[in-house]
Amino acid sequence: MNIGMVTEFYYPHRGGISEHVRSLSLALMRRGHSVTVITGGMPAGPMEPGPPVVRLGRSVALRYNGSVSRVTIGVGLGHAVRRTLRDGRFDLLHLHNPLMPTLPYLALRNAGCPVVATLHSGYPRDRLAEIFRGPLRGLLDRASLLLPVSGSARRAVEPFFPGNYRIIPNGVDFDFFAGARPTAPDRPSISCPVDIPDDFPVPGMRCEQGGISPQRILFVGAAVPRKGLPVMLEAYGLLRDRRRGLELWVAGDGPLLERVRRAVPERLRSEVRLLGSCDRRTLRTCLSLADLFCAPSLGRESFGMVLLEAMAAGVPVIASDIDGYVEVVDPGVDGLLVSPGDPVALAGAMDYLLGDPGLRSRLVRAGRRKAAGLRWERIASVVEAAYQEACGLPRTEEPVGIRVPPADMGTADRSASLGVTAPGMKSVREGSSD
Repeated sequence: MNIGMVTEFYYPHRGGISEHVRSLSLALMRRGHSVTVITGGMPAGPMEPGPPVVRLGRSVALRYNGSVSRVTIGVGLGHAVRRTLRDGRFDLLHLHNPLMPTLPYLALRNAGCPVVATLHSGYPRDRLAEIFRGPLRGLLDRASLLLPVSGSARRAVEPFFPGNYRIIPNGVDFDFFAGARPTAPDRPSISCPVDIPDDFPVPGMRCEQGGISPQRILFVGAAVPRKGLPVMLEAYGLLRDRRRGLELWVAGDGPLLERVRRAVPERLRSEVRLLGSCDRRTLRTCLSLADLFCAPSLGRESFGMVLLEAMAAGVPVIASDIDGYVEVVDPGVDGLLVSPGDPVALAGAMDYLLGDPGLRSRLVRAGRRKAAGLRWERIASVVEAAYQEACGLPRTEEPVGIRVPPADMGTADRSASLGVTAPGMKSVREGSSD
């Protein structure tokens, strides 16, 4: 098939949707399809290897729903979209976040081929979508299939936009991130040095290898309110009252970053590393050097691709007990969940996990199995089946989920969990452990 991917988010803008579009496109191309990404024009910046890209108009950033969104503007944008769709001769259009202006909206209006749409957002309430649901519903009816990445993303829109839904989760570039720790089940050993890029944003890391290094806690995400970075910082301060030999690494950029930088207490400034925006290779290195991965988001998460990347890289995960994340993390089996917005609970979970290397190893093994089952190659085969259905062809692949344990999971690992006593940590069933 000749597929047009329409998205407001793409590189050099970094984020979950950009990576979803890039990775899915490459996996589809490996399956023999032709893919073109249609997105807004942005200033030049670092790109990741990917499919051909057509840029229209100018992409601008807007703060919306506790995050930063993007819309494309420009004189003659509608005409440019029509020309691009006509000249591309696409067999199918795949829209991403179709409720966002302007490119998905214009593509829906002008589509001359079957359309499917992936819903990436898990906002419990979107006022713009509610206000304009009349005209938007008429447009969305043109999409043969709506593909939310989770139940959270589906619940956010289905009351306003009934349609033909198929949940297809995000995938993960498993081989890339698993290469961060190809042999070590927990943190890398001295005999298994990590490949550290020359431009790695933490100086002195090459000299550190071969000696004793601190235990590192990694936060990855945009510095926007809903990601909970201030909660992370406060929890780290509480943890430092109990433990020494720690570092907190923050990978991401955004409007809150300077405020957070100023809020770091003097006693912690030498060990709180604000790395800024990181490319995929730098992120993999950060994961290879981390002992814990924390995602303290406050809400409005549809899935949590960063959780899968950490699992693939062999890093134990602590995340907020919120919609979206609970569809990825099975508490006590492949990660821990804590009350959102509660720094005491997060500090307790970090302390609990840092003090139990056996538990960390069990979470790592189960997390890697889950991530391996969600490789982009597998997700692409399910998306391909959705394309076939949208085009009136027989389906060749069954839907994929993330709750079904892999067939080779042993009895002990299948039931492995723990009784948790740290305040604010989600209680899970008692079970055996190995």
